[in-house]
Amino acid sequence: MIRISRGHAVYLKDILALFDYYHKAVMPSNVDGVSLVDYSSPRYHDVIGYDLGPIMFPSLAEPVVTASQYLEFAGLSAGMTVFDLGAYSGLSSIMFSQAVGQDGIVIAVDADPINLACIHRNVGRFNKGTASSIRVMEGAVWNNSNGIEFSCEGNMGGSASSIVGRNRGQMLRVRTFTLSDLVHLNGITRVDFIKCDIEGAESVVFEDNKFFDRFRPRIIVEPHMVNGGLTSDKVIADLSPYGYTCRSIRQEGAELPLIECIP
Repeated sequence: MIRISRGHAVYLKDILALFDYYHKAVMPSNVDGVSLVDYSSPRYHDVIGYDLGPIMFPSLAEPVVTASQYLEFAGLSAGMTVFDLGAYSGLSSIMFSQAVGQDGIVIAVDADPINLACIHRNVGRFNKGTASSIRVMEGAVWNNSNGIEFSCEGNMGGSASSIVGRNRGQMLRVRTFTLSDLVHLNGITRVDFIKCDIEGAESVVFEDNKFFDRFRPRIIVEPHMVNGGLTSDKVIADLSPYGYTCRSIRQEGAELPLIECIP
């Protein structure tokens, strides 16, 4: 059994279609003979395949298999710089940090306050055992720095209200960063890899000419449905002028594909 909150009923279809993906992501509890995974509120879970202690998820878990797919493509090594756009619980940021070491940098970006609370708690626990390379940026990645109205739902689907509408959670005005802003604010001189899972905002963030005049990182994107179509075509159109080759691959345990973008 999987338990979720009524407020997250929008995820029921995905959970039914991909039940094992979500149920086998974490260790279940035994409740009256039922193998129960409870995603109904923020709580710690023991993540299958992750051995550094429990992770607090806002709601649904990020299975390690997904982060492993990012890492396989990224080819990270010590000293590299990573942008984790849509960091959610911070688990992927922690795994990236393990790969780049204390001489590398991971910029973890999220705008949902519940997600951010989990990120700070998980990164804080990770910091106690290692010299962390993770920097948390509170806000949304966008194509300008003017701020946006953001739907904060305490789950994986928080995004600009202009993309997901106003029925998914609390509406807040949040800070926005362009890719170039993230470079400037963190004083970095290299960007080697970008993981982009930002619920439709991938349709605008790669319009940053200034960034791509300086950097050509590997990029992996989870596209989303916006206005009836996948954002894949827009992502490819934005990156192609910079010499990127993009290919769609199957995402483990999910219906949406991933786009691997190679400079």
